[in-house]
Amino acid sequence: MRENRFFISSNLQKGKFIILDKEIFHQVKNVLRKRVNDIIILFNEEGVEAKSQIKKILKNLIEVDILNIEKPERETQIFCSLFCSVLKRSNFELVVQKATEIGIKEIVPMLCKNTVKTRLKMERLKKITKEAAEQSGRVILPKIEEILTFEKSIEKVRDFELKILFDKSGKNLSPLKDKPKKIAIFIGPEGGWDNSEIDLARKENFTILNLGKLNLRSETAAIVASFSVIHFYSQK
Repeated sequence: MRENRFFISSNLQKGKFIILDKEIFHQVKNVLRKRVNDIIILFNEEGVEAKSQIKKILKNLIEVDILNIEKPERETQIFCSLFCSVLKRSNFELVVQKATEIGIKEIVPMLCKNTVKTRLKMERLKKITKEAAEQSGRVILPKIEEILTFEKSIEKVRDFELKILFDKSGKNLSPLKDKPKKIAIFIGPEGGWDNSEIDLARKENFTILNLGKLNLRSETAAIVASFSVIHFYSQK
């Protein structure tokens, strides 16, 4: 049976706990129609997961008894940051949702030379990460950064052990002698990278990789690259 999980910005300890969050209250009471004695799972920013039993459902709050506290080891040990060109709103939201499910730790929207859309609804994106983390079983939420230029994004990852820019001109994914702990993934806009951007990435010691011989949409490339990199470099 699927667990109903909810992210909450509070410390979690065994014993009585009051849920005041209006969105969680609505989900538990009106959407899921939970009753007294039903079990829900709460988790917070510290990666703590709490098995909780509903004791009371009142007019505007839910009282639960936290039965068990644990820190599950579901998160990848790699810090993988996704830098993706701003896309059409629905496409970028899809990237955020799937990247969260896959295990990306940080998502950075970029403005590149061929970027068309330049705005995003940041609060909407944060809500998507929360819902995707709840659904997928993650115990932390990826951080959504403010929009950066391509040049500022390059500066941000100078201390990363592995920096990958995905482009059709790149080579295939291949193993490294030492497993990196901090990886940056760069995905360009629908119109592709400008040659000057690829040149700058090379000068900054980026690895240029491809995702096969077919032309992928940017949102598809972001999702495939995120899964491929995390899966490939998490292998023992």
